[in-house]
Amino acid sequence: MSRHIFLCAPLALLAACSGRDLGNEWFPLREGDEQTLAVSYRMDEPREPEQWVMRVGEPAVFQDQPVAVRHHSAGVSYYLKMDDQGIRRVALRTDIDEQPTADAEPVWVLKAPYQVGTEWTTVTVPYLLQRRNEHPRDLKFTHKAQMTWRIEAVDDTVKLADGSEHQPCLRVVGQARLNLYTDPVNGFTDVPLISREWYCRGEGLVKFEREEKVPAGFMTGGVLSAERVR
Repeated sequence: MSRHIFLCAPLALLAACSGRDLGNEWFPLREGDEQTLAVSYRMDEPREPEQWVMRVGEPAVFQDQPVAVRHHSAGVSYYLKMDDQGIRRVALRTDIDEQPTADAEPVWVLKAPYQVGTEWTTVTVPYLLQRRNEHPRDLKFTHKAQMTWRIEAVDDTVKLADGSEHQPCLRVVGQARLNLYTDPVNGFTDVPLISREWYCRGEGLVKFEREEKVPAGFMTGGVLSAERVR
């Protein structure tokens, strides 16, 4: 079946991609590379900090194309393809799935050309928004929005908490809105979802932020910040 992944065949494709970087200078995807991200929250309701580990696994073949496999410690693997159009996710698999599920449409991570003004759209869900007194609390299970991404800088400098500086970096900003009934006074409100990501040359993603602030009432939200610690 076309959506199945074959780890041993065709051998020629795997031989071609094994050991190579299947990404590019802004988002390297070298087998064995690992990043640990320190994640903190500024929320209407307290949330403990955590760490995410992202690891590039063995290259694979998906729908007859070589892909990189990037595993998130939360239990999800992302199948990523790079070509002259950019880097996009073509499938994902959770740890309980036997096979990856193909994305109905490409989910772009970075779109070429890598210059100020390049834009693309993806479907997103709320990461942080929750209902105070209803279930399910997380809106990610019930709401989606179209997010428009734009490369806003190609030579940013990023300073991390450990004092290290990284440059040059792409700064990519995504914006979407969800129309939600937030409280009886405000009624329906357009709640902004804002993502900011920094991809540094030769290093990939070193920092990102997600902002989902909502008026006090029926909903809670906040800001997620994550940066590489090693």
